[in-house]
Amino acid sequence: MTSVLGIVLVILLLGLLAVALRTAIGTPFRALGILVAGMAVHNFLLMILLRLGTPDLLVRLLQAWKEVILLALLAMAVWTGWRRWQAGNRPRLRPIDRLVIAFAVVAVIYFVLPGILLQSQASLAQRVLGLRVLLLIPVLYLFGRVFPPRGRSDLTFVAILIVGAAGLVGLFGMIELWLVPTAQWLGWGVNQLSAWLGFTYHGPGGLPENFFQTTAEGILLRRMVSTYVSPLAIAYTGLLVVPLGIALLLDRHPRLREFAAVALVLTLLGILFSVTRLALATLVAEWALLYVLWRRRWLIPATLLVAGAAVLMLYQYPRIGPLVDRNLVAIGHRPTGMHFGNQSDPSAIEHLQELGKDVDFVRQHPLGAGLGSSVHRYGTTVGTGESAVLDVFGELGVVGGVLYLAIYLAGIVYGLRGFFRRRDDPLVCALGLTAAAGGLALIPITLTSDIWSDFSVTFLFWWAVGYSVRLATTATTTLVRGSGPVARVDGFAEPDSLVV
Repeated sequence: MTSVLGIVLVILLLGLLAVALRTAIGTPFRALGILVAGMAVHNFLLMILLRLGTPDLLVRLLQAWKEVILLALLAMAVWTGWRRWQAGNRPRLRPIDRLVIAFAVVAVIYFVLPGILLQSQASLAQRVLGLRVLLLIPVLYLFGRVFPPRGRSDLTFVAILIVGAAGLVGLFGMIELWLVPTAQWLGWGVNQLSAWLGFTYHGPGGLPENFFQTTAEGILLRRMVSTYVSPLAIAYTGLLVVPLGIALLLDRHPRLREFAAVALVLTLLGILFSVTRLALATLVAEWALLYVLWRRRWLIPATLLVAGAAVLMLYQYPRIGPLVDRNLVAIGHRPTGMHFGNQSDPSAIEHLQELGKDVDFVRQHPLGAGLGSSVHRYGTTVGTGESAVLDVFGELGVVGGVLYLAIYLAGIVYGLRGFFRRRDDPLVCALGLTAAAGGLALIPITLTSDIWSDFSVTFLFWWAVGYSVRLATTATTTLVRGSGPVARVDGFAEPDSLVV
């Protein structure tokens, strides 16, 4: 009976995918919202399908929904570019465009190189996964460059979908954190999901270690994991969503502002109760930066409130948060004066311990160890794995690593340029601010966490970078609505763009 329910759910979700694919093909820019919002529930839905005993083939089919949309968009971009090339309309490449192309070429070369040349121990599956993560950077950048919004309705659609999804993540997270026993996650099939994805965890009951924060007393303090089934994905995606939420708050429509206020509060709750210390610190800095950029008075008390909430989480949450023992039994009697230990949370501990090893590995392999050397799935691999920056250096060597850093930093610069160019319209410049403020907030995180494996972060940031380059280098035109469909937006379709 349970497998029948799983099959029915797959059919319904495939129908939803058909609608999403049609929307993406008809209006490619809207695919950004679909991809990011879809990833917010991706892991949870896979977990439920596995728990229901759904046939593996159907689960795999549904798991590939994002690749289906990405391949459709890529085919559209290539076909449109080829037609314009044949018509004699050559693209004008910016320096960052050339860097992105060079990065993609290096990644492909390293994929086809025999592993023995770089003494790689990665399996074919790990190499494919490594290539997928790296090629998402140029592919998403391309989408941001060549798929402009056709009007305010597209921008509003994307912002509402992304901010709304983040709000739903925060809402569900508050429910599962405070009202659902931790052991229930085992009943929901979280360990089946981990095994399906190729991971092995050693937390209580086989749960991922980062489900918990260890207090100084050795008791386990629960962290929000929500539909991402990960506190890190909640926190890191939230840092990129905040600029979009504030852009909606600055919109002229009252109902949109009301929606944004509720969703943004829930998003902040998600970041806070993920208890990811580095994210909490960068969250406060991000809000301060947003005040500097926007110069809105209300952002001063808002920033102070966010800072106060972050401090309370660090010092007061151990005294009120849900506690469990190593057997996942809830602890009713709370020891007096509970607090975090001198060490960081389990996730941060692991990252920092491995960071030194990753640095040594990169120093010993200046040419890189090949794709997949940072992928710790489907077997043990000797390589990096705890830092997005060092992962690129570890896989592609110094050349690939330097290209990556140049693209990342240039993306932040273009984000700022795009923001200052169109700051008169918060909705238009919102993704530019996501690339700039969000990119700055993620810098310390990229040094200690493999964030590009969280596709919600990857999709949003790198698409925003491509959009920012387009925003900063095309003519300025106000987005308007026609009497029927949204009017053509010339400001996003100048010959100066990479592909129209």
